[in-house]
Amino acid sequence: MTDFLHTLFHPLPNGVMTVLMLVIAIYWLFVLIGGIGFDDIDLDIDFSPEVDVDVEVPDIEIDVADVDTDSHITVEKVPQGILLKCLSFINVGQVPFMLVLSTFIFLLWIGSLITTHFFHVDHLGWRSVFVLLPLVIVGFLLTKVATSPMVKLFKEINYQGEEATDFFGCSGKMLSNIEGQKVGTAEFLVNRNPIKLNIISLNGEPIKYGETVIITEEVPDKHIYYVIKDTY
Repeated sequence: MTDFLHTLFHPLPNGVMTVLMLVIAIYWLFVLIGGIGFDDIDLDIDFSPEVDVDVEVPDIEIDVADVDTDSHITVEKVPQGILLKCLSFINVGQVPFMLVLSTFIFLLWIGSLITTHFFHVDHLGWRSVFVLLPLVIVGFLLTKVATSPMVKLFKEINYQGEEATDFFGCSGKMLSNIEGQKVGTAEFLVNRNPIKLNIISLNGEPIKYGETVIITEEVPDKHIYYVIKDTY
């Protein structure tokens, strides 16, 4: 038993993955005890194809009349596309995020135990953690394989993924100064989680750093939100 526990936490890669695996196990224990359904197990993280992954774009000048062009705004679409493609590849959106994450962590944990058993890396010290890098790639591919059968299951139970967050009416604090057609950023508290969004003044009036604003609408397909100053 002592040898088994030693193997779980030594060398460092095993220790890291065992801790992560314990966190996942505790999470699922609370799910079972609390009777949380699949609608609640994504921790309010939206990774469906319609998700808004907003990137801070400081001090960019745009013409609202030309928001449908690719200039300036194309920059924020690149990381979003890569992120969504990676998540979509491992079936996030078709299978609950926490289920996919748990599968990935479990496979990575097993891979670490097997790898360190056949390849003795104790002498590497903290550098042994780099053994996890190739395992992450392998685990990512195996997660795709492992979750693919779940896609059909969740499709049959009509799982549609999480709904996109509606930011209309949310209030937040300015993180930059905006005026006219300048795009800035503001931080909003959504479901107790701080989220930074790209914003623009609805009527062009100056809004300063630290002031409170309210979201009124979204620029279609550009993930920029019109805001007004909260005067209350």
